[in-house]
Amino acid sequence: MNIFLNFSRHFRHNRLSSIIDMLSLVPGLACCLLIVMWIVGQVEVDRSFKDIDRITTLQGYHEGRSPFWGVSPAVAPTLKMERPEVEKAVRLCSAARTVKYETESFGISAYDADYDLFDLFHLQVVEGRPFVEGERDRCVLTRQAAQIIFGNKSPLNQPLEFEFGTFTVCGVIENLPKQRTVARQGREEIIFLPIERRQEGLDAWYNNSFESYVLLKNGTDYEKFAAEVKDRALKAQPESKLYIKTEKLKDRYLYAYGHIREVRLMGLIALVILLIACINFVNLSTAAFSQNAVQTGIRKVVGASRKSLVFAYLSNAFILVLISYFLAFLLAYAIVPIFGTIIGSSFSVSDLIRPEVFWIGGIMLIVTTLLAGLYPSFYLSSFQPVKVLKGRNAVGLWSARLRQSLVILQFVVSITLIVCTLIISRQIRMYQTMDLGYKWDEVLYVSLRNQSQVQKAFVLRDELLKDADVRSVSVSTSLPTAIYWNGVGFNWEGKDPSENPLISMLFADKNFFEVYNIQLKEGQFFTESQDGVIVNRKLADLIGEDVLAKYFQNDNEGPKIKILGVVDQFLFNDFKAVEEPLVIFPIVPEERDWVNIVNIRVTGGKLGEAYDRIKKRAEEIFGEQPVVRFLNEDVEYWLTSEKQTSRMVSFFSVLAILISCLGLFGLATFMMEQKRKEIGIRRVNGAKISEIVWLLNINFLKPILIGFIIACPLAYYFMSRWLESYLRRIEISWWIFILAGALTVAVALLTLLWRSLKAAMENPVNSLKSE
Repeated sequence: MNIFLNFSRHFRHNRLSSIIDMLSLVPGLACCLLIVMWIVGQVEVDRSFKDIDRITTLQGYHEGRSPFWGVSPAVAPTLKMERPEVEKAVRLCSAARTVKYETESFGISAYDADYDLFDLFHLQVVEGRPFVEGERDRCVLTRQAAQIIFGNKSPLNQPLEFEFGTFTVCGVIENLPKQRTVARQGREEIIFLPIERRQEGLDAWYNNSFESYVLLKNGTDYEKFAAEVKDRALKAQPESKLYIKTEKLKDRYLYAYGHIREVRLMGLIALVILLIACINFVNLSTAAFSQNAVQTGIRKVVGASRKSLVFAYLSNAFILVLISYFLAFLLAYAIVPIFGTIIGSSFSVSDLIRPEVFWIGGIMLIVTTLLAGLYPSFYLSSFQPVKVLKGRNAVGLWSARLRQSLVILQFVVSITLIVCTLIISRQIRMYQTMDLGYKWDEVLYVSLRNQSQVQKAFVLRDELLKDADVRSVSVSTSLPTAIYWNGVGFNWEGKDPSENPLISMLFADKNFFEVYNIQLKEGQFFTESQDGVIVNRKLADLIGEDVLAKYFQNDNEGPKIKILGVVDQFLFNDFKAVEEPLVIFPIVPEERDWVNIVNIRVTGGKLGEAYDRIKKRAEEIFGEQPVVRFLNEDVEYWLTSEKQTSRMVSFFSVLAILISCLGLFGLATFMMEQKRKEIGIRRVNGAKISEIVWLLNINFLKPILIGFIIACPLAYYFMSRWLESYLRRIEISWWIFILAGALTVAVALLTLLWRSLKAAMENPVNSLKSE
């Protein structure tokens, strides 16, 4: 009880500094809690699976290239058969995107999977049973998929129709975790089909589109296993130059996908914000020494030990931090949805009250108390009672310099964050405006979900061309944002037999180049009646001179196809991709089974109007709901991670500046209170208000200037390292640093100006009447 009475007395005597401390700590701690919530969510991706430490992913890759999503279908079963340390092996491959029950179709993804899937991932069966080895006409639904298709009706033994056959539901499993990379990310409605339904191709060493996982036995030497299986695919198919990369599933999202960089960055920002708030606490506690020194001196005179004084001040700090922590939690609780909107992620209150967040929050509470309270407690308890009771200045030169150093540190951090924000924003802006080599704005596309839609693709193309707002329509196997190499080798006249470069390929009709405004450098585009291929500039350089006089082959035994033309280089896949060689094959109605996409260019400014008509016409032709999307959404998706990082850094940079300036305001208030008589004397002696304002503010501008000088090289170093991961990147311009410094000085001056004007304009009689 004495502790709380002591805190109440302390709060009344130090009301201004306590309020500023809380105004610093509450938003700072709230943001730290939100960052911790986000980090916990990132770290826990895939980690809810049992035996996560033993599950290993398999990916194919070529030297110097990013790995594929999966490997060829032969890899996982081969390793299970050959490697004694492999307990189970599972393959997953996308099978369908629509399913039909009775007369209704549903847009639910289906995956082919090995029967060991349910044991390897310990998927909980809620009804029925999983399919077993040898069952080719059964399927298993997640709870969400069963709810969507059947409602409250039992799905067991009900038939589901796919374009390749009918399957009977034998079981329902619990939904997979939302935070996962297995079976892609996000969706809970999934149907699993036996991979054995595929009659052929499962023993192939090409087609790296199979998600593959192995469960290693306890005690397996992971590093040894990874090294020994690396060249297994190369041994089976030497010409592929394909290696196998292993990655622990628990590390895939963070390390293979590169999200660990954002996690570390946000963790650092959380520590920085907490540090800035604690610096305010330390500075204001020591700056208010004149209000505490006499009280401390009296306590020492009446017998209080230094240990008891340290405990008293530390207790005050703990209670203040505890109250701030409680208010911070309420603030974080209230703004969880807003935080999710700012960074472009989906969060709920349940994410904030997870046990991991509470544990880390408890550690934050202790660390904050020690950071904020330890030094002031020892400092305030060290005053000599003789000096303070005689009215002498109890503060030492070392303490004043420490406060100034801490202010400098605050602004070093704040300016660095602002520079980082500006550079990240410019990098994203560069990507948004860069020339990709094709026009992606004002383009819609229809994604074909089943064979029935594929068969009607050319009909849809011809119908849409009749629309006055449609400029051009093309069918293709892929979008420019998703053209991948699939493992097929290529040959041409004069090729070095020892060289086997990786070449991406695309099948498209003659309108593809018009839809995307891809420029022809030489030769001609193909027509539906003319057999030949188009290559990009990168592939033309590999082929050598007289490209148009040469022929192209799929493999050594395939037919020779004439090279008709060379198109300008355009960037496909994503912004970070290197320029890859590409060959484009013609696709004609007789080969419609290859078609996956209908690409549509709309007249400028008519994108929204045309969307509804295109969707309606596609539904009429397909007889079911089509998938119609804007291509610019796919292009923007490439920047999802960068945009999220930019928004988070921007948000916390603003917060860091505001907390720093709040501390600056508190220090200025105490300093001007101490200088009231000096200001009054200067006014009486004829000093102008502007001169006094300048004298009051110049002392605070010095640490900001020093902070700017230190922050510039630090920010340059960190952002140079960050930009190294981008193939195409901006130059770091000098004006970014000037702008960051100017913004900081402007905000600091606005903070100080009101307080200094108030002090300078005070009637000198009020400050000198006691003299």
